[in-house]
Amino acid sequence: MPSSPNPYRLPRTVVPSAYRLFLTPDIDEATFDGRVEIDVEIRDATDRITMNAIDLDLGAATVSIAGTSLRSRELVLDATYQTATFGFEGPVPAGFATIEVAFSGVLNDRLRGFYRSTFTDQAGVTHTIATTQLQECDARRVFPCWDEPSFKATFQTNLTVPGHLAAYSNSPVTSDTDLGNGQRTVSFSPTMKMSTYLVAFVVGPFEETAPQDVLGTPVRIVYPTGKGHLAAFALDTSAFALDFFSQYFDIPYPGEKLDMIAVPDFAFGAMENLGCVIYRESDLLIDPATASLAEKRRVTTVVAHETAHMWFGDLVTMAWWEGIWLNEAFATFMEVMCSNAMNPEWTPWDDFASDRDIALQIDGLHATRPIETEIVNPNEALALVGPLTYQKGGSVLRMLEQFLGESVFRDAIRLYLRRHSYANTVTTDLWDALEEVSGHPVRDLMNTWILQGGHPLITLSGGVISQEPFAYHRASGPSAIGSTWSVPVLVRSLEGGPVNRVLLGDEPADVVGELPLVLNAGGSGVYRSRYGSDELAALAPRLDELTELERTTLVTDSWALLFAGLTRWDDFYLVARSLGNQDEPGSWSIIATAVDFIHRALRDDQRVQFAQVVRELFEPRWARLGWDPRPGDGELTAQVRAIVLRVLGTLGGDEAIRSESRRRFEADETDGDLGNAILRVVAESGEESDYQVMRERYRNARTPQSEQRYLHALAGFDVPALALDLASMCFTEVRSQDAPLVLATLSRLRVCGPEVWRYVTGRWDDALKSFPTYLIPRLLLGLATYITDDAFAVEAEAFHRAHPLELQRRLMEQAIERMHVGLAFTTAIRPQF
Repeated sequence: MPSSPNPYRLPRTVVPSAYRLFLTPDIDEATFDGRVEIDVEIRDATDRITMNAIDLDLGAATVSIAGTSLRSRELVLDATYQTATFGFEGPVPAGFATIEVAFSGVLNDRLRGFYRSTFTDQAGVTHTIATTQLQECDARRVFPCWDEPSFKATFQTNLTVPGHLAAYSNSPVTSDTDLGNGQRTVSFSPTMKMSTYLVAFVVGPFEETAPQDVLGTPVRIVYPTGKGHLAAFALDTSAFALDFFSQYFDIPYPGEKLDMIAVPDFAFGAMENLGCVIYRESDLLIDPATASLAEKRRVTTVVAHETAHMWFGDLVTMAWWEGIWLNEAFATFMEVMCSNAMNPEWTPWDDFASDRDIALQIDGLHATRPIETEIVNPNEALALVGPLTYQKGGSVLRMLEQFLGESVFRDAIRLYLRRHSYANTVTTDLWDALEEVSGHPVRDLMNTWILQGGHPLITLSGGVISQEPFAYHRASGPSAIGSTWSVPVLVRSLEGGPVNRVLLGDEPADVVGELPLVLNAGGSGVYRSRYGSDELAALAPRLDELTELERTTLVTDSWALLFAGLTRWDDFYLVARSLGNQDEPGSWSIIATAVDFIHRALRDDQRVQFAQVVRELFEPRWARLGWDPRPGDGELTAQVRAIVLRVLGTLGGDEAIRSESRRRFEADETDGDLGNAILRVVAESGEESDYQVMRERYRNARTPQSEQRYLHALAGFDVPALALDLASMCFTEVRSQDAPLVLATLSRLRVCGPEVWRYVTGRWDDALKSFPTYLIPRLLLGLATYITDDAFAVEAEAFHRAHPLELQRRLMEQAIERMHVGLAFTTAIRPQF
């Protein structure tokens, strides 16, 4: 591979093949010392060797080659490109060599590189651990290296740690040597050939489950001391996922062991380090007896997602960061497939429709972007970590799978993985495999989805389907929304007959079949659907004949059309009231979102009337469901019960629900599916005494899920003193992994939102220093959902344009545009009530 003209990429005159890492973290002093030996091929004689390094103190480099040893005489550091260039007096000859460098660094508190994390045990003792997060390009903060995904190599790690602490890395332990000074050195076997961002190590007071053998691979859950009672659910899930993917990909797991490790502080949900997957606690450790279905579903999907990465990402890796969608979209798609195989009664594909809608909400903005976006500076890849990469990308793959056929798609993926194992790929390598197996022009079809932003609006009217770009409003400037897609459309008639399979292009297409017709039959299409008046009138009375996924898709699209001003409340209300007694959380959660947005947008005098509309929609469901489970309830009924409870207890003003919620709250009956809803209803009262109780329970939570439940319930108190108290806690007490989202939730509050926003922006420099870089854009989420005042919108936009987020400007533009869409919705919806 020739050297790249991109200045952020390293020359390929020196290529690594194996690393031997020797690290000694001093957790008490928050520092680490290390030494690395790197086997390399020097392809051309050179007097300068450049590798990546940042935030490290580096010694001289020694090169051993052909029986001689050469020591560097000069070191040039470049902070912009994050490189270290070692200069030698004379040329280092071409050939195979070993480079040795000593270094030292700081265990930071920014949740990146090699960092510190703390937790307090049940006895009140605070413990500190050292752990890693190296994606996208933070291995260079831990040891000098060729820190690009295409420079694959093996890694052999040696950790010298206090004797009483546990140590983990990507591969099994080969030796554990007591040094006689209270320290010991733990050595691990070399890994397979892999990218630097997958290297991992964790040191601290941890315990682990007994290993469970899965096709010859030992699987363990590793957890902070004292939390073993929360590990069994994840262990069973991990074992199932490893077996499922080994069979689906028809390739053995590429590592030697699989440790799933829960750490107290982690910027993401989890990270797919080969054999040493690191999670935030709430996404791995769980008590299924007290958790809600949503919380159990979350652990299941995150474990499945990371396990899928062992093949799609670790074994086969993108060549550069614009291909990150190949990793993440596939892992997202495969997590749902695995979850569906493990718990089909949870209807994961139906739930995925709601995730897809989150992505399409962004994708309907002119500030959207293509799924695959050019990356120059690798730090720009941070902006790709979000719904367009994960949920939209995964949804497009699901649409393609359903169009080609499941077995054809699977066989093509197996071919792709076999062909590129231990190597790097670009997107066209995937299309090659899919075209070879399917015989379809996959490349031409998929390029319309991957290389342009946005998605189409498909209209069915008068027996004809047509497409146009979907957008929430007219563009006033440049737009990233595309123009035409190659759209696999499925349409079926409820009166029977064959399904219409149409690959829709520029021209409208005829549809054969008797009304009522279902557009996006099966619900896998990544587009918005719109029905003509006759088609909608025929379909609405027969929604019970649709599949759950088709109903959810219809509701989400109806809400999108209303929010975009392409339809009126009456049309959305017709769909919502036609759902009948379907216990489907996907549909009802969207309806709950819609009525919440409308409630925010209406004038004070209109909310009384709207509360009656809310009761008309939700009270019949509550009369049927009630507080407690009934014989015959399905797996998802409790989720619908919680949605209805929350809406009636807040927007509907139901005093009986409020009273019973308070009784259960005071009795500390807030576990399970109803827990979040009960807390939300109690928070609506705005009582300081309730806030104090919730804050104490948050501080003394029994499980990671309970901690999250109370933390986010605290953000529901729409009272200035309480909201600002929690905002202040976000800078002092709340974990930095959680604080930006809590502040965003506070800034959404209808009454206190502006005051919280001004508090946060008044401490903007503190926020940038306190919170992980990855998570700063979450502070902008409130712009999209609470601003109904034009003057305040001007103030908010002016501040954020004057304080843009480096490398993440598009996320800022999306938040500002979403704010203006909300303002337009406010103007449009008020006259309809």
